[in-house]
Amino acid sequence: MIKKKRMLVGSVLIIIIALVILIPSLRSGGAKTASASQSENNEDYVEESYSQYLTDAGYSGQMASSEVKVDLLSYQTTDGMTASVENGAVQTGDTGTITWNVSVQEAGFYNMAITYLPVVGTNSKIERKLTIDHESLYTGLTQLIFNKLWDNSGGTPIVNKNGNEILPVSVEKPELTTVYLKDSRRRSLEPYKFYLSAGTHTISFESVKEPVVISDITFKAAEAVKPYAEVLKEWESQYKVYDGDNLLYQAERTDEHTIDIEKSSVDILMTTDYSNSNTVPYHPYKIKLNTIGGSNWRTPGDFLQWTIDVPEEGLYRLSFRGEQNTNRGVMSYRQLKVNGEVPFEEAMAIPFAFHSGFVNYVLENGEDELLLHLKKGQNTISLEVVLGDFAMPLSEVEKSVLALNELYRKTVQITGLVPDKYIDYEITTKIPNYVETLTTESDRLKKVVDELVRITGEKGEKTAMVEKMQVQAERLSRKPDSVISELSTLQNNISSLGTWITSISEMPLQLDSFTLSAPGAKLPKAKPNFFVKSYYGTVRFLSTFFVDETKMTETNDNKALKVWISAGRDQAQIIRNLIDQGFTANSNIAVDLQLIPEDVILPATLAGNGPDVALAVPQATVINFAMRNALVDLSKLDGFEELKAKFTDSAMRTVGYQNGTYGLPEQQTFMMMFYRADILNQLGLKPPTTWDEVESLISILHANNYDFYMPGQALYPSLVYQYGGDLYQGSGNDYGLQTGLTNDNAMTAFNRLTRFFTSNRLPVSADFSNRFRTGEMPVGIAPYTTYNQLEVFAPEIRGLWSFAPLPGVPNEDGTVNHQATAETIDSILMNASDNKEAGWKFIQWWLSTDTQAQYAKSLESVIGAAARYPTANLEVLKQLPWASKDSKQIIQQFNDTVGIPEVPGGYMTTRAIDYAFRAVVTSGLNPRETLYLNSKQIDKELTKKRKEFHLSYLDQNQLKEEQ
Repeated sequence: MIKKKRMLVGSVLIIIIALVILIPSLRSGGAKTASASQSENNEDYVEESYSQYLTDAGYSGQMASSEVKVDLLSYQTTDGMTASVENGAVQTGDTGTITWNVSVQEAGFYNMAITYLPVVGTNSKIERKLTIDHESLYTGLTQLIFNKLWDNSGGTPIVNKNGNEILPVSVEKPELTTVYLKDSRRRSLEPYKFYLSAGTHTISFESVKEPVVISDITFKAAEAVKPYAEVLKEWESQYKVYDGDNLLYQAERTDEHTIDIEKSSVDILMTTDYSNSNTVPYHPYKIKLNTIGGSNWRTPGDFLQWTIDVPEEGLYRLSFRGEQNTNRGVMSYRQLKVNGEVPFEEAMAIPFAFHSGFVNYVLENGEDELLLHLKKGQNTISLEVVLGDFAMPLSEVEKSVLALNELYRKTVQITGLVPDKYIDYEITTKIPNYVETLTTESDRLKKVVDELVRITGEKGEKTAMVEKMQVQAERLSRKPDSVISELSTLQNNISSLGTWITSISEMPLQLDSFTLSAPGAKLPKAKPNFFVKSYYGTVRFLSTFFVDETKMTETNDNKALKVWISAGRDQAQIIRNLIDQGFTANSNIAVDLQLIPEDVILPATLAGNGPDVALAVPQATVINFAMRNALVDLSKLDGFEELKAKFTDSAMRTVGYQNGTYGLPEQQTFMMMFYRADILNQLGLKPPTTWDEVESLISILHANNYDFYMPGQALYPSLVYQYGGDLYQGSGNDYGLQTGLTNDNAMTAFNRLTRFFTSNRLPVSADFSNRFRTGEMPVGIAPYTTYNQLEVFAPEIRGLWSFAPLPGVPNEDGTVNHQATAETIDSILMNASDNKEAGWKFIQWWLSTDTQAQYAKSLESVIGAAARYPTANLEVLKQLPWASKDSKQIIQQFNDTVGIPEVPGGYMTTRAIDYAFRAVVTSGLNPRETLYLNSKQIDKELTKKRKEFHLSYLDQNQLKEEQ
């Protein structure tokens, strides 16, 4: 009896728990509204320099009534600009400046409309700087962005293979486009205004990125956007309100309803959502490209545009089924356009609120649903990323970071990085307006916090960092001398604000579909009920036991070419897509691509289970395999010379061994010199080009409590080659017979390097990226890929820094030797493969310029600019979205690199250099003697390994004689 009661009680408890879980789930999935209301003050935010310009020019809301056309055919070019006339339009190059004269009859304020046609080229957007009468009127004119147009799926259906959909390649669609110049960061949503007095003016466009064809430039007033109430009145008098069934349109794929999908960037990609079975199409574990956007659709200015078929003309309600689950406490804003025009003021910045899952966002203003006029037949609907209400907080924090960074640098110039708490540095005396600056920034940040609370309705993670900096600034303004004990905290808080700028300016939004419907119509549930969600969740969980996550394809073909890659899943998926689209489809060779760690390759090969081809293999591993006869000598295969010609001699040296070539380079990295132009200008300095100039620069930097970063041990090989030396002696098959560090050139290079750390007292190690960001280290040597990191994660110093080739050693003819050692990541063909012919075809395809360019562009699209590909192919490099001036610097250093061939026992060279360097820098030992003693260990190891691999070697007696 008791047992029955316990069972009954247990059953009741289970039912109650199930209902607690079930009822909220059953109620989920209703319409979550996206309110299309603007800021409370209903005013467009205006950036400070632009606002000052309008005030100084006397703008009062009145625009000029006339139009002024520019005579495009009468132009002047300077600074290497190439321009040509085609069909009444002017094609401009990607470098230099083009200038026109324009005659103005009516003085007044104008907007500038430009009609342009992109030139098919790289993934990069078109970028220009504008000056009028040889003057940059305000900050926004230094970065004008003109979008290209891309077909989301290349005009073809999505390919389905083994139940998995393959991401299609976006295809560029050059179309004549007319735009009004506006803020490229979309802080201000109205077109820029320019005051032109009566008379003749000059307008000049300086190319920063990409060529473009300009077919028209006209100064005229843009048509004003009216409020919704006013527009609705006009519409209701002409069109009827739609009262039919819901019309569903897919946001990520074309069909009979969604005719075309276009986008402004290849970064905006279709994605797979496994979390919600109501997303169409859906599978719990196979790849279905059922959404578009998300974290890859977050950059202000990027847009998606859908061409749709509408059955009848009328007024429709618009809703989107989407998800914004990335930025908690932040709205993601979009500007809505219908048939190329913003329909009413309220559509200028529509906020999509944070939600943990998919919801139906209905366009409304308060309690009223907003209607849109659509004609019968084809219409376009577009959403463009804008900053909306976050324009003011973002811009104000940027100004605050610049001011606080400058104050921090001035403080460090007086106190150094490790101030003595017992010294009175008289900071307020030596830094004028010290307290006033801190007070101003504290007040500014307090207003930002208040504005963020007004927008989001709460204090959360997005306000915490700003508030933390505000509190510290306020405290330091009251007790300025306490900065001595808070210096590191101040630096960390300023850096955190820089990171905050990056995160707050990103506006992600993921869309599945959108619906046109009658006002008040019931929408399909956005979320599945409890039972459906539980079922698919269970299926997905069980699939993890049976679906091999390391296999990027489901081929069961035993003859399939086995390709291993030791990289991330995103990289592997991109390669998988490229293989399906470009290799297997054309060669009929099946490929089994697998994600495998690099150190597994050799053991697996010895066990008879290795790959045919391995990708992304470091150069040292390549030669280790070659020494053990594990690789095919590619130089003996047909087509090798043609493929080899794509790479520099320096890259090919890294994969050579005993007159053979055992790999081919995918990536090539090298060091360059980074510098803060703003700080060097402030000190009246120029970037150094020789090491003598570096030494002079360091003394001036130290006098101002700045520092220089130099990666000592890593930089030494480059110095050896700059001084005319080599790391090893010998030639041909005897290269690596003996160390080259005992030669005078190598000794001189080592002495020069260590002097920087002993006499000039440079730090042996430092977090260069962060200290460069704050300005503590305004100059330093780092891999050129550091550029990507700084560009993405240090937005507050954008435009204030640059990079240049390594400083070098003067030659006798007056030129400077800027050589830098290069390292490569390579592709290899295994000797144990039974499919060598197919493997070689795959490597030829993979390392072709077209494939590498597609991979590089796709990689940056998926992961972002921080993942820009350090290609070993110079032609691919030219297709990547580098600014012209930056590309020029990279190519200059690229052509001035030297590769170091790997030799048996070469690992001891790196160790010995490290031992010698630390002994000199930390213990004060003699550089020449220390390097000489450590070189003996290198020679012993070289001899030992050459014996092991049956190569020529010097015995110990010969070594003693020569030493």
